[in-house]
Amino acid sequence: MGAATLKVVLCCMFPISLPADTLPRGANWESGEEVSDIPRTFRWGVQRPNLLRYNRVEGFSIGVRAQFRPQSALGPISVTSTARLGLADLKPILRLDFTRETIQERITFSGFHELTAIDERAGHFNLGNSISALVAGRDDGDYYRRSGASLEWVHPTMEQSSLRIRAFGEYHRPATIETDFTIWGLIKDNLEWRPNIGVDEGWFLGGSLEISSKWGTDPLFPRGGLLVSVEGAAGTAEYARADLLGSLDIPIFSDTRISLEAGIGTSLGDLPRQRLWYLGGPSTLRGVTPRALGGNKFFRVRGEVARSFSFGDVSLFSDGGWAPYSGTLGWDTDGPLFSIGSGLAVLDRLIHLDASWNLGDPGVFTGGRFRFHTYLDTVPF
Repeated sequence: MGAATLKVVLCCMFPISLPADTLPRGANWESGEEVSDIPRTFRWGVQRPNLLRYNRVEGFSIGVRAQFRPQSALGPISVTSTARLGLADLKPILRLDFTRETIQERITFSGFHELTAIDERAGHFNLGNSISALVAGRDDGDYYRRSGASLEWVHPTMEQSSLRIRAFGEYHRPATIETDFTIWGLIKDNLEWRPNIGVDEGWFLGGSLEISSKWGTDPLFPRGGLLVSVEGAAGTAEYARADLLGSLDIPIFSDTRISLEAGIGTSLGDLPRQRLWYLGGPSTLRGVTPRALGGNKFFRVRGEVARSFSFGDVSLFSDGGWAPYSGTLGWDTDGPLFSIGSGLAVLDRLIHLDASWNLGDPGVFTGGRFRFHTYLDTVPF
């Protein structure tokens, strides 16, 4: 089974109700009466991986999602409502999205009352992190609660490029750890979660701009990508932050390649704790725990040499990163951190198994010298 096939399976498991996964046009959900010509879909839990998740705040969280596509003078419109409940915290999560989408642009107005992660690019609500948290007691995400509304405009300027502009008004609140259950915890006593991040509570009104571009599709030739993002807000705190990420994949033989990745970020003003830059974990700095480094700016690099075999890709890699901790965070980790390791990627690099060694101080905030990561593909853009 190839990666493309597996992705289809993961995204389309267990269709509900009717064969086409879409209720008949004009059929009432409960009675079957003809009411309108509005296409509708309904999904829950295991039908979509992102509707069933596990983390140390919610425990098991099960969601339902309904989508309507009414006729409108504004063009193709979709209305999507999502609700979920964590079995540990018992706090409902609600989201409502109104989207108008064409070939050239997508405009979405959203209202939300939800749990979110401090690094939305890392995919901490995805299947890989949920399995790691449930089985091994390793939740790489850090979470806070937000309520508010946003307006987003996305323009795909080219086939592999996009421009994203978002305006938002949000109220941020802390999230606490509400469960201590893991499968590994049934075997090993005194297994404890990593603490969740503290949050500067309050209102934030602002906007963000994100430009992404990828080039190259042939694996026999160099491929690369670039992501630029800027965010600013006012309210309880006034701040602006920006970062630049780049990646390059260079084939040196038909079955061997070199992959390079680098990122840099900075900020102005009084960043709330949930918007500082943090490094650590498989998406940024392998070999150390999440938030091993953090502050109002950062720099990180990653290099990897990989060779393809019939069973998958075997790699040797090294990661490095630096971020100056703010004194308000409560611990001292000076200077950059580096790690080296080896990995195995299977199913067209969809699933990664990495063993890494921290070359810095194996203190409490880096979690020791050795770490083993299992995760799904976490390409940041």
